[in-house]
Amino acid sequence: MKKSSVLLSAALTLVASAAQAQQAQPGQPPPPATAPAAPQADAPKEEDPIPAALKPSRFRFSTFSWSQSASTTMLGLGRDQIGNEEDVYVWDLSFSPQYWFYDEKDDKLFVNASIGMSVEWTDSATTTTKHEPQLTDFQLGLGYNRSIFTSEDSEWLTRLFVRARGIFPTSPISQAQGRFMTTSLGVSFLQVIKLLGNDADGLNNLTLLPGVTWSHLFARSYTPTNPDLERVRQSAGGQTILSDQLTFSSMDQDRIIPGIFTSLPLYKDLTLNTTWRLIGRFRHDFEGTGCDATVMGECVQADRDPNRVTYLTNSSVDFSLTQGIYNIVFLTAGYNNETLTLGEDGKSRNIFYSPSALFYLDVSVQLDQIYAKTLDTGGPKRNPFVQAMRQGIGNY
Repeated sequence: MKKSSVLLSAALTLVASAAQAQQAQPGQPPPPATAPAAPQADAPKEEDPIPAALKPSRFRFSTFSWSQSASTTMLGLGRDQIGNEEDVYVWDLSFSPQYWFYDEKDDKLFVNASIGMSVEWTDSATTTTKHEPQLTDFQLGLGYNRSIFTSEDSEWLTRLFVRARGIFPTSPISQAQGRFMTTSLGVSFLQVIKLLGNDADGLNNLTLLPGVTWSHLFARSYTPTNPDLERVRQSAGGQTILSDQLTFSSMDQDRIIPGIFTSLPLYKDLTLNTTWRLIGRFRHDFEGTGCDATVMGECVQADRDPNRVTYLTNSSVDFSLTQGIYNIVFLTAGYNNETLTLGEDGKSRNIFYSPSALFYLDVSVQLDQIYAKTLDTGGPKRNPFVQAMRQGIGNY
């Protein structure tokens, strides 16, 4: 989720200037006082008053990003680790193309994808070699945006976003666990609230993006399995068996994630962003076989724990600052904490800190804007995210 938050942060960094861009296109002449006469059939076609470099690209918001993250405990902050948390320092490189195949004023449809590579520079618990680069899971998505309300000055906006996504197991970890695919469906609403207005240098408007996402996992089994493993284990009946199970706990089969993203321009291109989420995790409720153990040659069905847990929750919070550079490169520095709501001691964990907390620094490059700059380096100032949230970006 942290990467999605970073993309949303960058997309909303200069959202306050979007209204000005909608009100008047640079270089467009004022409308005539009276209606012009109908052109002659052989009259030359009037030249498009909007430069090609300023027209929205169908590949807009395609990005390349480099992210660094380090655990707070590695930096000497916080208490000792609890459970399986580790000191980590990780690089993530990702390429996320996006194409708008239906791009009308009020309705928009796009497809996007994401693939990347991750390298852990500390001692890894998942790789077989030191500093081994590993592919991340490939993602393919479809998005729809609908404009619900826009004020006359374009400083109050309401939009509906619907996102569908498939996550495919291209990472070695997902493949080793027997994952086939994870599907995701999300619905969210964008609300832009005017504060000081687009003419101000800061505190222009507040952007809220509440929503909910449901995901479902398709896998070989309810527990992580690897057919190449075949460990020798003993069954409940005392027989020696070969097992491909990696653990005896269920993976999350379904997740329901309500959350809200907020963005506030502080001064010019500097923006404060926050993300709050509650991750509901639904696991499989295993059933007995009728012969869970053999006692004196007879099958016995084991009693079930009436307090067995099949539902867990994670709490997630993210704070970040995003700074735009020449409207092409966006730097995001932030703090992210996602952890079980309940700790190993049975008490509620602090939502703002756990041993899983991370500091991160991300660099996001807008590829279509690099191309646009080469076509019109001396053109008027423009923001690559002018329509970002109003047209949609990311996988909320």
